[in-house]
Amino acid sequence: MESVWTSLLGILGMVFLLGCMFSVVFMMVSMAQKGDERRREIIARASSTTLYITIGSLVLDMIYGVYRSIAHGLPMEGNNPFVQLAVISFVYAISLAVYRRRYGG
Repeated sequence: MESVWTSLLGILGMVFLLGCMFSVVFMMVSMAQKGDERRREIIARASSTTLYITIGSLVLDMIYGVYRSIAHGLPMEGNNPFVQLAVISFVYAISLAVYRRRYGG
């Protein structure tokens, strides 16, 4: 029974990894495409929203790290770059979909 769960978790992990890779590639391709003014506006708004959310999460992470080091005497830990890139690409994909729907892209 344990090997079934291990196999299932391995498959789910691979699906998540492929989803992250697809999301990153989608983000890069959509930013590189040429388009009219409306498309550039959609991409600019999605990019700025992603930037604001990323900066906000980094500031909150920094505040938590400082609190943790002062209150508990634990060292500050850095973010995993893969997780951070995956979250940024998912936020960009979601905000791009929202702005495309709103502005008709």
